[in-house]
Amino acid sequence: MHRNDVEAALRATGLSKRFDDFQAVSDVTFEVRRGRAFGLLGPNGSGKTTIVRLLNGVLAPTAGSVELFGGPLTQESGDRLRQRIGVQTDTNLYETLTVRENLKIWGELYGVPKAKLPGRIAELLEVLGLADRADSLAGTLSKGMRQKVAVGRAIIHEPELLFLDEPTAGLDPEASLELIDYLKQMIASGKTTLVICTHQLHGLEELCEDAGFLMHGEMVARGQITDLISDRWPGRRVSVSLGASGPTGSAAAALVARAVPGGEAAVSTAGSLTLTLADDAAVEAAVAALAAGGAAIRAVVPDTPTLGDLYFDVITKQREDAR
Repeated sequence: MHRNDVEAALRATGLSKRFDDFQAVSDVTFEVRRGRAFGLLGPNGSGKTTIVRLLNGVLAPTAGSVELFGGPLTQESGDRLRQRIGVQTDTNLYETLTVRENLKIWGELYGVPKAKLPGRIAELLEVLGLADRADSLAGTLSKGMRQKVAVGRAIIHEPELLFLDEPTAGLDPEASLELIDYLKQMIASGKTTLVICTHQLHGLEELCEDAGFLMHGEMVARGQITDLISDRWPGRRVSVSLGASGPTGSAAAALVARAVPGGEAAVSTAGSLTLTLADDAAVEAAVAALAAGGAAIRAVVPDTPTLGDLYFDVITKQREDAR
């Protein structure tokens, strides 16, 4: 048994899946600790949905293994383990039943107590912005509303481990942020661990602490997001806006170079510098040197790479390496 089994809700080891001559997933290894959100990120066709199906036992791997809650996922253990899991990978609904009836059926299938189920349905209808469509037939719903019902169906039993596949697809920006906020509450409660598969990154930085990046079925990078960013962009980057009085441009950059050896000062515009320095102390020294040299400093703004920057850096470099 692994030392971290108590902490890991999910562990995939050497996971591979082949369909005839097509290698959909190749030797994927990662784990998700309990009470955290893991972003499984990659472009369409990178293998995200296939991996989710492998992780909850819908597909059997060609090679490798999956552990859930510290135990192996097998044909014998699958049904028992899936009672503790929620999965949203599609928006297939019972078209001739209402939204409320769809949620009721799935709540009953998941074993939500009868006394609790009406209140749970009402809570989800409100949270997902579906209260005014509760009695509408599922077949009359828009794509975005169907997506909300599919998410509600996956979380109605408050699962310990939740898989969401492109959960914000078809949602407007406001609805997407509301859903992400609700997922954050689920994670913060300590009851739910989340694996979210997507290439839509808006709002994920506040939700996911860890991520794995997929390309052509391979995990090309994984780890804590802050660590991945600092590894790719070490040091501190700031933009310094300068006034017209005093040194600007290359003269201001020279002041920084003399005061902070090893740092970089690039001229963005005549009145702006982009500094790349080792740490906060070096930033303070550079700003002090500019002030001592007579520069009129209007603003110093941190330039911190985002999850979006990380995503495009990883994916772009993988595409370049594949050429």
